[in-house]
Amino acid sequence: MKIAIFSDTHCGFKYGEERGEDSFIALEEALAKSMDCDLILNAGDMFDTRIPRPEVFARTAKILSRIQSIPSQTKFVNSIGKNIEDISPSAVRGIPMVAIHGTHERRSTTMINPVHSLEHSGLLIHLERGAVVFDINGEKVAIHGMSGVSEKYAKEALDEWNPQPVEGATNILLFHQSVNPYIYSPLDPPTVDITDLPKGFDLYVLGHMHWTEVRDLHGGKLLLAGSTIPTSIHAKEATGGKYIFKYDGKNIERVRLENQRKVIIEELEFDAGIKDKIVNILTSIPSQSPKPIVVVKINGQLPKDVPPPNFRDVEERFKDKFILYINKKLEVQDFEDQIEIFKRLRDNRMSPEEHGLKILNESLKQLGGTIKTDDIFDLLVEGNSDLIFDILTGKQKTLVNI
Repeated sequence: MKIAIFSDTHCGFKYGEERGEDSFIALEEALAKSMDCDLILNAGDMFDTRIPRPEVFARTAKILSRIQSIPSQTKFVNSIGKNIEDISPSAVRGIPMVAIHGTHERRSTTMINPVHSLEHSGLLIHLERGAVVFDINGEKVAIHGMSGVSEKYAKEALDEWNPQPVEGATNILLFHQSVNPYIYSPLDPPTVDITDLPKGFDLYVLGHMHWTEVRDLHGGKLLLAGSTIPTSIHAKEATGGKYIFKYDGKNIERVRLENQRKVIIEELEFDAGIKDKIVNILTSIPSQSPKPIVVVKINGQLPKDVPPPNFRDVEERFKDKFILYINKKLEVQDFEDQIEIFKRLRDNRMSPEEHGLKILNESLKQLGGTIKTDDIFDLLVEGNSDLIFDILTGKQKTLVNI
């Protein structure tokens, strides 16, 4: 068997902007490099948003449809914890794709997310705490998948699911969460430790992280699949490259994605000549196609009464040569107390969604309900305020309209 694996394609990222084509170019290359495989796995965040533009959805669906015309000996056997009627015959035609949805696509369990929509279109098999079993040239392979949930519910969801390896098969587990020590954001800490992942699987595929790594785990292998494009630029992405992976039941092969913008990260300490330093660095970088992404990070302390530097003229000068981001992290002398206050505000800031979830969570605790706050908030965002009101006042106990 040969199984292609990739994750975090983020289709639609920066749509309409200079980098708007990058996600589709990467997906096309990932699939082109998977055409010699028997099965394709995606570990979440195929789309960049939970409700992608119709243009983004259509473009993604058109690219995915190409694998259905490729001859394959892969045969669908059965499903576990998934309604077999949800699997379209066209989804197992050609090279089948199995996918989970990630944190960018996650919506309430009562709503359709874009990966669900791709399954309804017959383009792939979507797993949400379930498994599917295939026969590949006489070898049995079982793909188990848990789609992304809020980090605070991840351990609970994993324990409730409690996946069990299929006897006599190569067992692969797809997961899209932060898993200690692999943490996407310290502001959203994980509830799952790497030791919590169930034992007995041959390969554990972790999406969500945008860098790659392979290590041993529970007698099998753990693969951080990474992303196919850079989004929030991480230092590991600048040096690590982007890949798809091919797995034969024992070995993992890296296949580099070539059609990538180079990522260059420069860190500088602030001084009076900072602008000249930046210009010298940018001038020394040769022109490339496609335009590279250059991130300049400025650290240090800004002297009192010195205004923060403005780099608009630098950005304008090099806009045709780079996609340039100049990030300033400067502290002002003699204002340590004020800075500490701002740091606390920054570190504890909450988005409107987080504020809403906190208020809803407190209300539900008072009612003694078992409905998850994420589900309610999604309904509220969709404008279903009457149903939410009935739930919060105790008139209704479920998320189903009566």
